[in-house]
Amino acid sequence: MKLKTCSLLVLLALSGCKSASDDNDDVGQKEFNPQAATIAGIHQALLNGEHTCEQIIETYLDRSEALDRSGPELNALITVNKEALERARELDTSFAEEGLQGPLHCVPVTVKDNVNTSDMLTTGGALANNQPLTDAYIVRNIRAAGGIVISKANLHEYAFGYTGGSLLGGVPRNAYDLSKGPGGSSSGTGTAVSASLALVGIGTDTGGSIRVPSSVQGLVGIRPSMRLLSQEGIMPLAPFQDTAGPMCRNVSDCASFLSVMAGYDESQYSGQRVLFAIDAPLMSNASQYQVVTGENDYTQYLDADKLNGARIGVVRSLFGTGSSQENQQVQKAMDLAIENMEKLGAIVEDVEIPDLDYLLTEYMSLSRFEFSYSLTEYLETWSSDLDNHYRSFDQVHSSGEYLPASEGSFNLYATMGQDRWNDEDYLKNVHERPEVFRTAVLRTLNNQDEHGGSLGQHYDALIYPSITGIAGPHGGNPTESGSANRISPFTGFPALTMPVGYVESDTGSDLPVGLEMLGREFDEGRLLALAYAYEQAYSPRIEPVLTEDMTPPAISNQLMMRTGFDEEMMN
Repeated sequence: MKLKTCSLLVLLALSGCKSASDDNDDVGQKEFNPQAATIAGIHQALLNGEHTCEQIIETYLDRSEALDRSGPELNALITVNKEALERARELDTSFAEEGLQGPLHCVPVTVKDNVNTSDMLTTGGALANNQPLTDAYIVRNIRAAGGIVISKANLHEYAFGYTGGSLLGGVPRNAYDLSKGPGGSSSGTGTAVSASLALVGIGTDTGGSIRVPSSVQGLVGIRPSMRLLSQEGIMPLAPFQDTAGPMCRNVSDCASFLSVMAGYDESQYSGQRVLFAIDAPLMSNASQYQVVTGENDYTQYLDADKLNGARIGVVRSLFGTGSSQENQQVQKAMDLAIENMEKLGAIVEDVEIPDLDYLLTEYMSLSRFEFSYSLTEYLETWSSDLDNHYRSFDQVHSSGEYLPASEGSFNLYATMGQDRWNDEDYLKNVHERPEVFRTAVLRTLNNQDEHGGSLGQHYDALIYPSITGIAGPHGGNPTESGSANRISPFTGFPALTMPVGYVESDTGSDLPVGLEMLGREFDEGRLLALAYAYEQAYSPRIEPVLTEDMTPPAISNQLMMRTGFDEEMMN
Protein backbone atom coordinates (compact mmCIF):
# COMPACT_ATOMS: atom_id res chain seq x y z
CA MET A 1 0.00 0.00 0.00
CA LYS A 2 1.01 3.59 -0.51
CA LEU A 3 -0.50 6.79 0.76
CA LYS A 4 -1.81 9.28 -1.79
CA THR A 5 -2.09 12.89 -0.68
CA CYS A 6 -2.02 14.80 -3.97
CA SER A 7 -4.99 16.78 -5.21
CA LEU A 8 -6.68 15.68 -8.44
CA LEU A 9 -9.90 16.71 -10.16
CA VAL A 10 -11.18 14.28 -12.75
CA LEU A 11 -13.96 15.73 -14.89
CA LEU A 12 -16.57 13.39 -16.35
CA ALA A 13 -18.89 14.68 -19.06
CA LEU A 14 -21.71 12.31 -19.94
CA SER A 15 -23.19 12.61 -23.38
CA GLY A 16 -26.87 13.21 -23.97
CA CYS A 17 -27.39 15.40 -20.90
CA LYS A 18 -28.67 18.58 -22.53
CA SER A 19 -32.13 19.89 -21.79
CA ALA A 20 -34.65 21.46 -24.10
CA SER A 21 -33.40 24.86 -22.98
CA ASP A 22 -30.15 24.22 -24.85
CA ASP A 23 -31.95 25.23 -28.02
CA ASN A 24 -32.04 28.82 -26.81
CA ASP A 25 -29.42 31.07 -28.36
CA ASP A 26 -28.36 32.87 -25.20
CA VAL A 27 -29.06 30.54 -22.25
CA GLY A 28 -27.74 27.10 -21.36
CA GLN A 29 -25.14 26.76 -24.10
CA LYS A 30 -22.27 25.87 -21.79
CA GLU A 31 -22.06 22.19 -20.81
CA PHE A 32 -22.77 21.60 -17.13
CA ASN A 33 -20.34 19.37 -15.23
CA PRO A 34 -21.80 17.85 -12.02
CA GLN A 35 -18.40 16.80 -10.66
CA ALA A 36 -17.14 20.38 -10.63
CA ALA A 37 -20.37 21.85 -9.26
CA THR A 38 -20.85 23.68 -5.96
CA ILE A 39 -23.84 25.56 -4.59
CA ALA A 40 -22.13 28.88 -5.22
CA GLY A 41 -21.05 27.70 -8.68
CA ILE A 42 -24.59 26.72 -9.68
CA HIS A 43 -25.93 30.09 -8.56
CA GLN A 44 -23.23 31.99 -10.41
CA ALA A 45 -23.85 29.97 -13.58
CA LEU A 46 -27.56 30.76 -13.40
CA LEU A 47 -26.86 34.44 -12.83
CA ASN A 48 -24.43 34.45 -15.76
CA GLY A 49 -26.97 32.78 -18.04
CA GLU A 50 -24.68 29.80 -18.62
CA HIS A 51 -27.31 27.24 -17.60
CA THR A 52 -30.96 26.95 -16.75
CA CYS A 53 -32.17 25.05 -13.70
CA GLU A 54 -33.94 22.64 -16.04
CA GLN A 55 -30.66 21.84 -17.79
CA ILE A 56 -28.85 21.35 -14.49
CA ILE A 57 -31.45 18.98 -13.04
CA GLU A 58 -31.78 17.05 -16.30
CA THR A 59 -28.02 16.54 -16.30
CA TYR A 60 -28.19 14.99 -12.82
CA LEU A 61 -31.15 12.81 -13.80
CA ASP A 62 -29.37 11.58 -16.92
CA ARG A 63 -26.23 10.91 -14.90
CA SER A 64 -28.24 8.91 -12.35
CA GLU A 65 -29.80 6.84 -15.13
CA ALA A 66 -26.39 6.15 -16.70
CA LEU A 67 -24.53 5.24 -13.52
CA ASP A 68 -26.97 3.97 -10.90
CA ARG A 69 -29.00 1.09 -12.35
CA SER A 70 -26.94 0.58 -15.49
CA GLY A 71 -23.26 0.92 -16.32
CA PRO A 72 -21.39 0.56 -13.02
CA GLU A 73 -24.69 -0.13 -11.21
CA LEU A 74 -23.97 1.99 -8.15
CA ASN A 75 -27.29 1.07 -6.48
CA ALA A 76 -27.22 4.40 -4.67
CA LEU A 77 -30.87 5.34 -5.22
CA ILE A 78 -34.20 3.73 -4.40
CA THR A 79 -36.46 6.36 -6.01
CA VAL A 80 -35.90 9.15 -8.51
CA ASN A 81 -38.26 12.10 -8.21
CA LYS A 82 -40.53 12.26 -11.29
CA GLU A 83 -41.48 15.84 -10.42
CA ALA A 84 -37.91 17.17 -10.26
CA LEU A 85 -37.85 18.56 -13.80
CA GLU A 86 -41.19 20.31 -13.37
CA ARG A 87 -39.92 21.92 -10.18
CA ALA A 88 -36.79 23.05 -12.07
CA ARG A 89 -38.97 24.69 -14.73
CA GLU A 90 -40.94 26.47 -12.02
CA LEU A 91 -37.70 27.78 -10.56
CA ASP A 92 -36.58 28.97 -13.98
CA THR A 93 -39.81 30.95 -14.30
CA SER A 94 -39.51 32.51 -10.85
CA PHE A 95 -35.79 33.18 -11.40
CA ALA A 96 -36.54 35.15 -14.56
CA GLU A 97 -38.96 37.32 -12.59
CA GLU A 98 -37.40 37.55 -9.13
CA GLY A 99 -33.90 36.03 -9.17
CA LEU A 100 -32.68 33.30 -6.83
CA GLN A 101 -35.44 31.88 -4.65
CA GLY A 102 -33.28 30.95 -1.67
CA PRO A 103 -29.87 29.70 -0.54
CA LEU A 104 -30.47 26.29 -2.15
CA HIS A 105 -32.04 27.53 -5.39
CA CYS A 106 -31.82 24.69 -7.94
CA VAL A 107 -29.56 22.58 -5.74
CA PRO A 108 -30.22 18.86 -6.37
CA VAL A 109 -30.56 17.03 -3.05
CA THR A 110 -30.71 13.31 -2.38
CA VAL A 111 -32.54 12.33 0.81
CA LYS A 112 -31.84 9.15 2.76
CA ASP A 113 -34.89 6.95 2.42
CA ASN A 114 -35.74 7.04 6.11
CA VAL A 115 -36.63 10.76 5.92
CA ASN A 116 -40.22 11.56 4.97
CA THR A 117 -41.09 13.02 1.58
CA SER A 118 -44.71 13.68 0.61
CA ASP A 119 -44.09 12.99 -3.09
CA MET A 120 -42.01 9.81 -2.75
CA LEU A 121 -42.14 6.70 -0.61
CA THR A 122 -40.08 6.54 2.58
CA THR A 123 -39.15 2.88 2.73
CA GLY A 124 -36.30 2.55 5.22
CA GLY A 125 -35.01 0.20 2.52
CA ALA A 126 -37.82 -2.34 2.94
CA LEU A 127 -41.30 -0.85 3.47
CA ALA A 128 -42.69 -0.71 -0.06
CA ASN A 129 -46.05 0.88 0.92
CA ASN A 130 -44.77 3.57 3.25
CA GLN A 131 -46.04 6.89 1.81
CA PRO A 132 -46.10 9.72 4.38
CA LEU A 133 -48.56 12.53 3.75
CA THR A 134 -46.15 15.35 4.59
CA ASP A 135 -42.45 16.16 4.31
CA ALA A 136 -40.14 15.90 7.29
CA TYR A 137 -39.38 19.28 8.86
CA ILE A 138 -35.87 19.41 7.39
CA VAL A 139 -37.20 18.53 3.92
CA ARG A 140 -39.74 21.36 4.15
CA ASN A 141 -36.85 23.70 4.96
CA ILE A 142 -34.89 22.47 1.94
CA ARG A 143 -37.78 22.94 -0.47
CA ALA A 144 -38.57 26.38 0.97
CA ALA A 145 -34.93 27.37 0.34
CA GLY A 146 -35.23 26.45 -3.35
CA GLY A 147 -33.66 22.99 -3.12
CA ILE A 148 -34.93 20.20 -5.38
CA VAL A 149 -35.26 16.76 -3.82
CA ILE A 150 -34.07 14.78 -6.81
CA SER A 151 -34.03 11.28 -5.28
CA LYS A 152 -34.40 9.06 -2.23
CA ALA A 153 -31.13 7.33 -1.38
CA ASN A 154 -30.57 3.69 -0.55
CA LEU A 155 -29.42 2.79 2.97
CA HIS A 156 -28.59 -0.07 5.25
CA GLU A 157 -32.22 -1.01 5.85
CA TYR A 158 -33.74 0.51 8.97
CA ALA A 159 -30.28 2.10 9.55
CA PHE A 160 -29.15 -1.09 11.30
CA GLY A 161 -25.48 -1.29 10.27
CA TYR A 162 -22.44 -0.42 8.18
CA THR A 163 -22.59 -2.84 5.23
CA GLY A 164 -25.10 -0.60 3.53
CA GLY A 165 -27.64 -2.85 1.77
CA SER A 166 -31.41 -3.11 1.75
CA LEU A 167 -34.22 -5.35 0.55
CA LEU A 168 -35.46 -2.79 -1.98
CA GLY A 169 -32.19 -1.21 -3.05
CA GLY A 170 -29.55 -3.92 -2.94
CA VAL A 171 -26.04 -3.00 -1.82
CA PRO A 172 -24.64 0.34 -3.03
CA ARG A 173 -21.12 0.35 -4.41
CA ASN A 174 -18.24 2.54 -3.37
CA ALA A 175 -17.75 5.31 -5.93
CA TYR A 176 -13.95 4.89 -5.77
CA ASP A 177 -13.91 1.12 -6.27
CA LEU A 178 -16.94 -0.87 -7.38
CA SER A 179 -15.67 -3.94 -5.54
CA LYS A 180 -15.71 -2.09 -2.20
CA GLY A 181 -18.48 -1.27 0.25
CA PRO A 182 -20.06 2.16 0.69
CA GLY A 183 -20.16 2.31 4.48
CA GLY A 184 -23.46 2.77 6.27
CA SER A 185 -26.04 3.23 7.19
CA SER A 186 -26.26 6.31 4.94
CA SER A 187 -24.68 4.26 2.18
CA GLY A 188 -26.77 5.45 -0.74
CA THR A 189 -26.39 9.09 0.21
CA GLY A 190 -22.63 8.63 0.41
CA THR A 191 -22.40 6.97 -2.99
CA ALA A 192 -24.84 9.37 -4.66
CA VAL A 193 -23.05 12.51 -3.46
CA SER A 194 -19.56 11.11 -4.06
CA ALA A 195 -20.54 10.03 -7.58
CA SER A 196 -22.27 13.40 -8.22
CA LEU A 197 -25.75 11.95 -8.69
CA ALA A 198 -26.77 14.84 -6.42
CA LEU A 199 -24.89 17.86 -5.18
CA VAL A 200 -25.58 17.34 -1.48
CA GLY A 201 -27.44 14.75 0.56
CA ILE A 202 -29.15 14.04 3.85
CA GLY A 203 -27.83 11.25 6.04
CA THR A 204 -28.84 10.15 9.52
CA ASP A 205 -26.49 9.14 12.30
CA THR A 206 -27.22 7.15 15.45
CA GLY A 207 -23.70 5.84 16.01
CA GLY A 208 -21.68 6.58 12.88
CA SER A 209 -24.10 6.43 9.96
CA ILE A 210 -23.15 9.80 8.44
CA ARG A 211 -19.46 9.74 9.30
CA VAL A 212 -18.59 6.19 8.22
CA PRO A 213 -19.90 6.45 4.62
CA SER A 214 -18.51 9.98 4.37
CA SER A 215 -15.11 8.73 5.47
CA VAL A 216 -14.92 5.83 3.01
CA GLN A 217 -16.29 7.91 0.10
CA GLY A 218 -14.22 11.08 0.47
CA LEU A 219 -16.98 13.37 1.74
CA VAL A 220 -17.48 16.06 4.34
CA GLY A 221 -20.13 14.72 6.71
CA ILE A 222 -21.53 16.38 9.81
CA ARG A 223 -23.25 14.78 12.75
CA PRO A 224 -24.70 17.93 14.36
CA SER A 225 -25.27 18.50 18.05
CA MET A 226 -28.31 16.66 19.31
CA ARG A 227 -31.36 18.97 19.34
CA LEU A 228 -30.03 21.26 16.59
CA LEU A 229 -32.09 19.55 13.85
CA SER A 230 -35.68 18.45 14.26
CA GLN A 231 -36.27 14.70 14.20
CA GLU A 232 -39.86 15.11 13.03
CA GLY A 233 -40.66 12.92 10.05
CA ILE A 234 -37.55 10.75 10.31
CA MET A 235 -37.90 6.99 10.71
CA PRO A 236 -36.24 6.40 14.10
CA LEU A 237 -33.69 3.93 15.36
CA ALA A 238 -32.84 5.39 18.78
CA PRO A 239 -34.36 8.88 19.23
CA PHE A 240 -32.03 9.82 22.11
CA GLN A 241 -29.09 9.33 19.71
CA ASP A 242 -30.62 9.93 16.26
CA THR A 243 -29.92 13.02 14.20
CA ALA A 244 -29.93 13.91 10.54
CA GLY A 245 -27.03 15.79 8.98
CA PRO A 246 -25.47 16.96 5.72
CA MET A 247 -23.14 14.98 3.45
CA CYS A 248 -21.30 17.05 0.84
CA ARG A 249 -18.24 17.16 -1.42
CA ASN A 250 -16.89 20.34 0.18
CA VAL A 251 -17.11 22.26 3.44
CA SER A 252 -18.77 25.38 2.04
CA ASP A 253 -21.71 23.39 0.66
CA CYS A 254 -22.14 21.64 4.03
CA ALA A 255 -22.19 25.01 5.82
CA SER A 256 -24.93 26.28 3.48
CA PHE A 257 -26.90 23.03 3.68
CA LEU A 258 -26.74 22.77 7.48
CA SER A 259 -27.87 26.40 7.80
CA VAL A 260 -31.04 25.53 5.89
CA MET A 261 -31.70 22.28 7.76
CA ALA A 262 -31.43 23.91 11.20
CA GLY A 263 -34.34 25.70 12.85
CA TYR A 264 -36.97 25.52 15.56
CA ASP A 265 -39.79 23.02 15.04
CA GLU A 266 -42.90 23.15 17.19
CA SER A 267 -43.70 19.48 16.54
CA GLN A 268 -43.96 17.13 19.50
CA TYR A 269 -41.56 14.85 17.60
CA SER A 270 -38.78 17.42 17.13
CA GLY A 271 -36.59 16.12 19.97
CA GLN A 272 -35.53 19.73 20.56
CA ARG A 273 -35.42 19.71 24.35
CA VAL A 274 -34.39 22.74 26.40
CA LEU A 275 -31.68 20.63 28.04
CA PHE A 276 -29.85 17.54 26.86
CA ALA A 277 -31.51 15.35 29.53
CA ILE A 278 -33.96 12.84 28.10
CA ASP A 279 -36.75 13.98 30.42
CA ALA A 280 -36.31 17.72 29.75
CA PRO A 281 -39.28 19.52 28.14
CA LEU A 282 -39.25 20.62 24.52
CA MET A 283 -38.36 24.17 23.60
CA SER A 284 -41.46 26.34 23.32
CA ASN A 285 -40.56 28.92 20.68
CA ALA A 286 -37.99 30.02 18.10
CA SER A 287 -36.42 32.57 20.45
CA GLN A 288 -35.70 29.89 23.02
CA TYR A 289 -34.22 27.68 20.30
CA GLN A 290 -31.93 30.53 19.25
CA VAL A 291 -30.75 31.09 22.81
CA VAL A 292 -29.97 27.37 23.27
CA THR A 293 -28.37 26.63 19.89
CA GLY A 294 -26.80 29.96 18.94
CA GLU A 295 -26.29 31.42 15.48
CA ASN A 296 -27.34 29.00 12.74
CA ASP A 297 -25.95 30.75 9.65
CA TYR A 298 -22.84 28.62 9.39
CA THR A 299 -21.54 30.23 6.21
CA GLN A 300 -20.41 33.25 8.22
CA TYR A 301 -17.80 31.14 10.03
CA LEU A 302 -15.89 30.09 6.90
CA ASP A 303 -12.41 31.60 7.15
CA ALA A 304 -9.38 30.29 5.25
CA ASP A 305 -7.08 31.53 8.03
CA LYS A 306 -8.96 29.91 10.90
CA LEU A 307 -6.32 27.24 11.62
CA ASN A 308 -3.74 29.92 12.34
CA GLY A 309 -3.56 29.98 16.14
CA ALA A 310 -6.20 27.26 16.58
CA ARG A 311 -5.56 24.75 19.34
CA ILE A 312 -6.18 21.13 18.35
CA GLY A 313 -6.14 18.13 20.69
CA VAL A 314 -5.09 14.80 19.17
CA VAL A 315 -6.66 11.72 20.81
CA ARG A 316 -3.94 9.16 19.96
CA SER A 317 -5.72 6.35 21.79
CA LEU A 318 -8.34 6.39 19.01
CA PHE A 319 -5.83 5.92 16.16
CA GLY A 320 -5.87 2.10 16.27
CA THR A 321 -3.21 -0.42 17.19
CA GLY A 322 -1.26 -0.38 13.92
CA SER A 323 -1.59 -4.16 13.68
CA SER A 324 -3.00 -4.04 10.16
CA GLN A 325 -1.54 -2.51 7.03
CA GLU A 326 -4.71 -0.49 6.46
CA ASN A 327 -4.56 1.03 9.92
CA GLN A 328 -0.89 1.88 9.55
CA GLN A 329 -1.70 3.84 6.40
CA VAL A 330 -4.63 5.57 8.10
CA GLN A 331 -2.27 6.66 10.87
CA LYS A 332 0.21 7.99 8.29
CA ALA A 333 -2.56 10.02 6.66
CA MET A 334 -3.52 11.43 10.05
CA ASP A 335 0.08 12.31 10.89
CA LEU A 336 0.45 14.12 7.58
CA ALA A 337 -2.79 16.03 8.20
CA ILE A 338 -1.49 17.07 11.61
CA GLU A 339 1.73 18.33 10.01
CA ASN A 340 -0.34 20.28 7.52
CA MET A 341 -2.37 21.87 10.29
CA GLU A 342 0.80 22.93 12.03
CA LYS A 343 2.07 24.47 8.78
CA LEU A 344 -1.10 26.56 8.75
CA GLY A 345 -0.33 27.85 12.24
CA ALA A 346 -2.32 25.44 14.42
CA ILE A 347 -1.02 24.38 17.81
CA VAL A 348 -1.50 20.61 17.89
CA GLU A 349 -0.98 18.62 21.09
CA ASP A 350 -1.66 15.05 22.15
CA VAL A 351 -4.44 14.74 24.73
CA GLU A 352 -6.22 12.01 26.65
CA ILE A 353 -9.92 11.77 27.38
CA PRO A 354 -10.11 10.56 31.00
CA ASP A 355 -11.07 6.89 31.37
CA LEU A 356 -11.95 6.67 27.67
CA ASP A 357 -11.43 2.92 27.33
CA TYR A 358 -13.69 2.34 30.31
CA LEU A 359 -16.36 4.73 29.01
CA LEU A 360 -16.43 3.14 25.56
CA THR A 361 -16.94 -0.34 27.00
CA GLU A 362 -19.14 0.49 30.00
CA TYR A 363 -21.89 2.20 28.00
CA MET A 364 -23.88 1.05 24.99
CA SER A 365 -25.97 2.24 22.07
CA LEU A 366 -29.68 2.67 22.76
CA SER A 367 -31.07 1.21 19.55
CA ARG A 368 -31.75 -2.13 21.20
CA PHE A 369 -34.06 -0.41 23.68
CA GLU A 370 -35.67 2.35 21.61
CA PHE A 371 -36.28 1.04 18.10
CA SER A 372 -39.40 -1.06 18.67
CA TYR A 373 -41.48 1.56 20.48
CA SER A 374 -40.20 4.50 18.40
CA LEU A 375 -40.89 2.75 15.07
CA THR A 376 -44.47 2.12 16.18
CA GLU A 377 -44.83 5.76 17.21
CA TYR A 378 -43.49 6.89 13.83
CA LEU A 379 -45.78 4.58 11.82
CA GLU A 380 -48.81 5.90 13.70
CA THR A 381 -48.20 9.54 12.72
CA TRP A 382 -50.30 9.27 9.54
CA SER A 383 -53.30 7.24 8.43
CA SER A 384 -52.86 3.98 6.57
CA ASP A 385 -56.12 4.44 4.66
CA LEU A 386 -54.37 5.52 1.46
CA ASP A 387 -51.10 3.58 1.50
CA ASN A 388 -52.02 0.59 3.69
CA HIS A 389 -48.66 0.85 5.47
CA TYR A 390 -47.79 -1.14 8.57
CA ARG A 391 -48.75 0.57 11.81
CA SER A 392 -46.42 -1.04 14.33
CA PHE A 393 -43.05 -2.64 14.93
CA ASP A 394 -44.78 -5.96 15.52
CA GLN A 395 -46.44 -5.85 12.11
CA VAL A 396 -43.15 -5.06 10.41
CA HIS A 397 -41.39 -7.78 12.37
CA SER A 398 -43.97 -10.45 11.57
CA SER A 399 -44.12 -9.43 7.89
CA GLY A 400 -40.58 -10.65 7.26
CA GLU A 401 -40.08 -7.81 4.77
CA TYR A 402 -36.40 -7.34 5.43
CA LEU A 403 -33.14 -9.01 4.54
CA PRO A 404 -32.19 -12.19 6.44
CA ALA A 405 -29.29 -10.25 7.98
CA SER A 406 -31.81 -7.95 9.71
CA GLU A 407 -33.64 -10.76 11.47
CA GLY A 408 -31.26 -10.74 14.42
CA SER A 409 -31.88 -7.04 14.92
CA PHE A 410 -35.66 -7.47 14.92
CA ASN A 411 -35.53 -10.42 17.29
CA LEU A 412 -33.32 -8.55 19.73
CA TYR A 413 -35.35 -5.35 19.61
CA ALA A 414 -38.64 -7.22 20.03
CA THR A 415 -37.52 -8.45 23.46
CA MET A 416 -35.38 -5.59 24.78
CA GLY A 417 -37.66 -2.63 24.04
CA GLN A 418 -40.74 -3.84 25.86
CA ASP A 419 -40.11 -2.38 29.33
CA ARG A 420 -37.20 0.02 28.92
CA TRP A 421 -38.13 2.34 31.80
CA ASN A 422 -37.71 -0.54 34.23
CA ASP A 423 -34.48 -1.75 32.63
CA GLU A 424 -31.38 -0.87 34.65
CA ASP A 425 -29.14 -0.85 31.58
CA TYR A 426 -31.41 1.56 29.73
CA LEU A 427 -31.72 3.91 32.68
CA LYS A 428 -27.96 3.87 33.17
CA ASN A 429 -27.37 4.82 29.53
CA VAL A 430 -29.93 7.61 29.33
CA HIS A 431 -29.12 9.20 32.70
CA GLU A 432 -25.60 8.30 33.79
CA ARG A 433 -23.93 7.99 30.39
CA PRO A 434 -24.52 11.57 29.20
CA GLU A 435 -23.30 13.13 32.43
CA VAL A 436 -20.14 11.04 32.70
CA PHE A 437 -19.24 11.15 28.99
CA ARG A 438 -19.94 14.87 28.54
CA THR A 439 -17.93 15.72 31.64
CA ALA A 440 -14.91 13.72 30.46
CA VAL A 441 -14.91 15.19 26.95
CA LEU A 442 -15.46 18.75 28.18
CA ARG A 443 -12.62 18.32 30.64
CA THR A 444 -10.37 17.42 27.71
CA LEU A 445 -11.58 20.26 25.50
CA ASN A 446 -11.21 22.72 28.38
CA ASN A 447 -7.77 21.32 29.28
CA GLN A 448 -8.63 20.81 32.93
CA ASP A 449 -7.53 18.42 35.64
CA GLU A 450 -9.92 16.20 37.57
CA HIS A 451 -10.73 19.05 39.97
CA GLY A 452 -11.50 21.55 37.23
CA GLY A 453 -8.15 23.31 37.50
CA SER A 454 -6.59 24.69 34.34
CA LEU A 455 -3.79 22.76 32.64
CA GLY A 456 -3.37 25.39 29.94
CA GLN A 457 -5.38 27.00 27.19
CA HIS A 458 -8.59 25.42 25.93
CA TYR A 459 -8.70 23.35 22.74
CA ASP A 460 -10.90 24.32 19.83
CA ALA A 461 -11.50 20.72 18.74
CA LEU A 462 -10.36 17.14 19.27
CA ILE A 463 -9.26 15.06 16.28
CA TYR A 464 -8.83 11.35 15.51
CA PRO A 465 -9.49 9.03 12.53
CA SER A 466 -13.16 8.84 11.56
CA ILE A 467 -12.61 5.08 11.34
CA THR A 468 -9.37 3.20 11.84
CA GLY A 469 -9.57 1.41 8.49
CA ILE A 470 -10.78 1.91 4.93
CA ALA A 471 -13.65 0.62 2.82
CA GLY A 472 -13.99 -3.16 3.00
CA PRO A 473 -15.34 -5.56 0.36
CA HIS A 474 -18.73 -4.91 -1.21
CA GLY A 475 -21.33 -6.35 1.12
CA GLY A 476 -19.01 -6.20 4.14
CA ASN A 477 -18.02 -3.75 6.84
CA PRO A 478 -15.03 -1.39 6.60
CA THR A 479 -11.71 -3.12 7.27
CA GLU A 480 -11.68 -1.60 10.76
CA SER A 481 -14.06 0.83 12.43
CA GLY A 482 -12.72 1.54 15.90
CA SER A 483 -14.98 3.04 18.57
CA ALA A 484 -14.47 6.78 18.03
CA ASN A 485 -17.83 7.01 16.27
CA ARG A 486 -19.55 6.59 19.66
CA ILE A 487 -18.23 9.75 21.28
CA SER A 488 -20.46 12.20 19.42
CA PRO A 489 -23.76 10.32 19.95
CA PHE A 490 -22.92 9.48 23.57
CA THR A 491 -22.22 13.15 24.38
CA GLY A 492 -24.51 14.90 21.93
CA PHE A 493 -21.55 17.01 20.78
CA PRO A 494 -21.05 17.73 17.06
CA ALA A 495 -18.55 15.85 14.89
CA LEU A 496 -17.35 16.58 11.37
CA THR A 497 -15.45 14.18 9.14
CA MET A 498 -13.43 15.28 6.12
CA PRO A 499 -11.04 13.56 3.68
CA VAL A 500 -7.33 14.05 4.38
CA GLY A 501 -5.64 11.37 2.28
CA TYR A 502 -5.94 8.27 0.12
CA VAL A 503 -4.60 4.76 0.62
CA GLU A 504 -3.88 2.25 -2.13
CA SER A 505 -6.14 -0.74 -1.51
CA ASP A 506 -5.57 -4.44 -2.20
CA THR A 507 -7.18 -3.94 -5.63
CA GLY A 508 -4.92 -1.02 -6.52
CA SER A 509 -7.62 1.63 -6.13
CA ASP A 510 -7.06 4.76 -4.04
CA LEU A 511 -9.51 4.80 -1.11
CA PRO A 512 -10.22 7.82 1.12
CA VAL A 513 -9.15 8.33 4.72
CA GLY A 514 -11.31 10.55 6.92
CA LEU A 515 -10.32 12.74 9.86
CA GLU A 516 -12.99 13.49 12.47
CA MET A 517 -13.18 16.71 14.47
CA LEU A 518 -15.22 16.80 17.69
CA GLY A 519 -16.32 20.09 19.23
CA ARG A 520 -18.38 21.53 22.03
CA GLU A 521 -22.15 21.40 21.93
CA PHE A 522 -23.57 23.71 19.24
CA ASP A 523 -20.06 24.68 18.08
CA GLU A 524 -20.64 23.50 14.50
CA GLY A 525 -19.44 26.85 13.19
CA ARG A 526 -15.97 26.38 14.63
CA LEU A 527 -15.64 22.86 13.21
CA LEU A 528 -16.70 24.08 9.78
CA ALA A 529 -14.21 26.95 9.97
CA LEU A 530 -11.30 24.66 10.85
CA ALA A 531 -12.23 22.16 8.13
CA TYR A 532 -12.68 24.96 5.59
CA ALA A 533 -9.23 26.36 6.34
CA TYR A 534 -7.66 22.93 5.81
CA GLU A 535 -9.63 22.30 2.62
CA GLN A 536 -8.74 25.68 1.13
CA ALA A 537 -5.04 25.07 1.71
CA TYR A 538 -4.76 21.43 0.64
CA SER A 539 -7.79 20.54 -1.56
CA PRO A 540 -7.78 17.02 -0.11
CA ARG A 541 -10.66 15.49 -2.09
CA ILE A 542 -9.94 13.47 -5.23
CA GLU A 543 -12.97 12.92 -7.47
CA PRO A 544 -13.77 9.27 -8.27
CA VAL A 545 -13.53 8.22 -11.93
CA LEU A 546 -16.84 6.83 -13.19
CA THR A 547 -18.10 6.30 -16.72
CA GLU A 548 -21.29 4.82 -18.09
CA ASP A 549 -19.38 2.07 -19.93
CA MET A 550 -18.05 0.62 -16.66
CA THR A 551 -19.50 -2.70 -15.52
CA PRO A 552 -19.60 -3.92 -11.92
CA PRO A 553 -17.32 -6.76 -10.86
CA ALA A 554 -18.80 -10.23 -10.54
CA ILE A 555 -19.74 -10.10 -6.86
CA SER A 556 -23.03 -11.00 -5.27
CA ASN A 557 -25.41 -9.03 -3.09
CA GLN A 558 -25.89 -12.29 -1.22
CA LEU A 559 -22.69 -11.48 0.66
CA MET A 560 -24.51 -8.78 2.57
CA MET A 561 -27.33 -11.16 3.35
CA ARG A 562 -24.86 -13.62 4.86
CA THR A 563 -23.19 -11.01 7.06
CA GLY A 564 -23.62 -11.97 10.69
CA PHE A 565 -25.61 -9.74 13.03
CA ASP A 566 -23.38 -7.55 15.21
CA GLU A 567 -25.36 -5.16 17.40
CA GLU A 568 -22.21 -3.41 18.57
CA MET A 569 -21.63 -2.23 14.98
CA MET A 570 -25.13 -0.82 14.77
CA ASN A 571 -25.69 2.78 13.76
